[in-house]
Amino acid sequence: MKKLSWLLTLILAATVINYPNPFNPVGGQATTFECTSDTTTEALLYIYDMSARLMQRMNFNLQGGVTNKTGWDGYSYSNEIVGNGIYLYQVVTTSGQRVGKGKIWVINQ
Repeated sequence: MKKLSWLLTLILAATVINYPNPFNPVGGQATTFECTSDTTTEALLYIYDMSARLMQRMNFNLQGGVTNKTGWDGYSYSNEIVGNGIYLYQVVTTSGQRVGKGKIWVINQ
């Protein structure tokens, strides 16, 4: 099982970043998630608050060999702007392999 896990990690070599970070949704900013992947696969971007509540889920399909981008405008599933604070994100393939994770800082002004 460990060997398979390492193999999947090598196959799905990817890096996920977001910018600007921090960002200001009230001021009309959005944050962009950028990922480069060696493999083409379907993935999802999950955004959580610090209480581990799911704020947003978006498709983030990865095309191998190119830079893939998607954005978040700071709104939750219920179409409400999120509050100030730190949010966590992760990109996960439909097969359950985590591609990347990080933090987003929201500052509403």
